[in-house]
Amino acid sequence: MEFHIERAKVLPKANLWDFLEGLRRVSPLIAPVRRGGRVAFSEINDISDVTIDYTRTVLPPKKFLVPYRRVRFTYSTEDLSFSSTFKARQQIIFGIHSCDLHGISILDSIYLKENPDPRYLDVRKKTVLIGISCMPDDFCFCLSTGTAFPDGANWDLFLTDIGADYFVSIGSPKGDELIIELKELFRDIEREDLELYKRSTKKKKEAFRNRKLPDLERISQLIELEYESPVWEEEARRCLSCGTCTNVCPTCFCYTSVDVPDFEGKTVKRVEFTTSCQYPYYSLVAGGHYFKPTRTARFRHRYYHKFVGYPYQIEKFGCVGCGRCSAECPAEISMVETLRRLRGEDEEELREAAEQTFTDRPF
Repeated sequence: MEFHIERAKVLPKANLWDFLEGLRRVSPLIAPVRRGGRVAFSEINDISDVTIDYTRTVLPPKKFLVPYRRVRFTYSTEDLSFSSTFKARQQIIFGIHSCDLHGISILDSIYLKENPDPRYLDVRKKTVLIGISCMPDDFCFCLSTGTAFPDGANWDLFLTDIGADYFVSIGSPKGDELIIELKELFRDIEREDLELYKRSTKKKKEAFRNRKLPDLERISQLIELEYESPVWEEEARRCLSCGTCTNVCPTCFCYTSVDVPDFEGKTVKRVEFTTSCQYPYYSLVAGGHYFKPTRTARFRHRYYHKFVGYPYQIEKFGCVGCGRCSAECPAEISMVETLRRLRGEDEEELREAAEQTFTDRPF
């Protein structure tokens, strides 16, 4: 008997490159590419550059939704008239892992839930998100944050590796349209495909077994209760205030702006650019007051915002467990170890790791 699911198809792996070429014909294609020993999302001119065998990119795909530097508008100093030349383009972002899809969904909540940002809204309307399954490494803790799988995130298609094929889940009308456009590359679901899909899900969950994942049960209340914990200062001693953790984060959205006049001073550009709550100057206001003058205060603030502020604001954690902050931190500070220390897990072992070789520094 034929087994059929309306919201999924199967893409044979032999058809993957034809699928990518088909996507590139539809609109500009952005996908992960290997650069030396690292992987980064980039616009694709040659589909042979695309890599799907990776754990994480250096920067998340959010840079194609919220650029790290953007001109918001220009205005005239003579009559104060405003203008904007921004126009979003069609784009397909392929190869996004589940944690980054959840990161984009969090940005959607920030930028679109109340007083929608028209620029972000325009970009999202013209963007297709295609996810792909992955396996974790030692930095991943997405199982703890509930982001190991795409359920609950906003996406259009999601490809799950089931061996010789990809199980393609359809998440939106945009995804449906792509399936119809490239229908000759797909086949219908059979019972064996569904069984392989379930095994794939089980395999990923089992990959986290025996790892020291953070227990995030009631973590929001715990962080508030441990606001004065010495753990914050002990961990912050290693912090360089470099902002790497926030710059690689899929959900951080802090920015600042500066007005840049032309040579004659008649036209001014309002330029926005990504910044970090870890920079000393970020909390500086007029009069020379710092809201967060110490590294400890800034270090604690990031955890507080991710696990206390976000739940109040959007009813979910602001951390998706991608592990980028820990993997890229030059001081090798681990978010997982910090959270476990707050719970008092393996205290002696973690304290020794936190204190070795690093001393207190001025910001």
